[in-house]
Amino acid sequence: MAEVQGRLTPQTGFIVAAASDFVRFDQATFIDFYQPLLSPTALGLFYALQSQLVPEPMLAKRQAHSIMLDRLNLGVAQFAEARNSLEGVEMLQTFYQQDEIGGVYVYVLQPTMTPEEFINDDLLSVRLLQQIGEQRFDELVARSRRYQFDTSRMHNLTHDYFEVFRPDRAAWDAERPVLNNARATAVPKSQAIQKLPSNSFDFNFLLDQLRNRGIDLQSVKEQRKLIISESVLYSIDESSMAGLVYDATDFRSGILQPQALKRGIAAHYAGTLRRSDDPAPTIPAAAEDLTDLGEVERSLIQMARQYAPYDYLAGIKQSSGSGYVSPNERNTLTRLVEQGQLPGEVVNILIYHIIVQKENTTLKASLADGIANAWIKAGVKTAADAIREIKNHKKDNDRQVSSKSKRRYYSTGRSNINEELPEWAKHPEKVKNKKPSAEKLAKIDQMLAELDQQKNSSDKKKQ
Repeated sequence: MAEVQGRLTPQTGFIVAAASDFVRFDQATFIDFYQPLLSPTALGLFYALQSQLVPEPMLAKRQAHSIMLDRLNLGVAQFAEARNSLEGVEMLQTFYQQDEIGGVYVYVLQPTMTPEEFINDDLLSVRLLQQIGEQRFDELVARSRRYQFDTSRMHNLTHDYFEVFRPDRAAWDAERPVLNNARATAVPKSQAIQKLPSNSFDFNFLLDQLRNRGIDLQSVKEQRKLIISESVLYSIDESSMAGLVYDATDFRSGILQPQALKRGIAAHYAGTLRRSDDPAPTIPAAAEDLTDLGEVERSLIQMARQYAPYDYLAGIKQSSGSGYVSPNERNTLTRLVEQGQLPGEVVNILIYHIIVQKENTTLKASLADGIANAWIKAGVKTAADAIREIKNHKKDNDRQVSSKSKRRYYSTGRSNINEELPEWAKHPEKVKNKKPSAEKLAKIDQMLAELDQQKNSSDKKKQ
């Protein structure tokens, strides 16, 4: 991207187009959900680009960027920064080509998500929550759902197309040429850019370090998502990643082997190799139904998905005043991760349950193993599953509290362990009015963010 931005000058041409579904753009959603994530400059740029939309945009009708720069009173660098912000929140896609007239950018405006889609987007919704606070976020969620009604327990009597209409085959065949022509002339919708974890990893710097080392750089580029995801998971800097990529490259063909890279990273950062080449399956956040969980529980899930288990434990201990991560705790984490049966987000909920809810100062191996084994047996695959399992266990214990032969779920060999859950877990319906749990989560989130900031500063110094 840096090379493309280097071609941008006031004389570089541009045109503005819109995605085929831009008709779904909703002004209210844009202001409520997107505006808090954008600077005034980026917001102004979006509306300035929108004003340049014309029917049937053509490269021959390009304009110079100087028009936009003068209109917004921006320099090239400020313009590029604002444009990047719009791209980051998926309101803009940028394309470039060089032709006989010169360089030209095509800016394709994108529609807003629906409020529900935005809320289910891990990256954007968490950023919005951090930006506007829990109270305002809850207000937006409530407003977006004010017209909804739960029909899950009702019978759906809706008629489908063929119950209402009787298609005429002869008429269908007669109209087919017109339909085919319309479909053939339609511009295909640009594929959405695949999201990558946001961090300070400089992929171009990694490529520079691998040049002239007999490595097929194209094979490295094809594994960009894997490399950046692993760098986030284990906080790996560019120099360390270069060594791992080199070790995972086939010396005969020079092609990077992704499975070898995964194994090498796991061996180096998780202590030993995983039993399986593939990590435990994780259900995407957008595909999960979290309607049975409260807002604080959802925030906890989002936090659990953002951090590597080691960083999460370090942040939890620091925020709760429980000291540092001991060698024994590190070994416990390594054992939990290397088994490959519990995803990182589930391990993080386990950490939260032991340190915060149970108020232990250390991640006790026997307690962690007991919970982990119980969750594996129960089929826990996501952070949401883990929270539900905690709540179900509490309900089971409450039902059996008068029984002398009460069976302990999380046994450590002692009978006096306090398994009392906080109020938000006991009464999820009261979550919105229960602020202490949210404040505790915010404090933890702040400490984890400070750890990230320290790592980013350290990475920049290395560069």
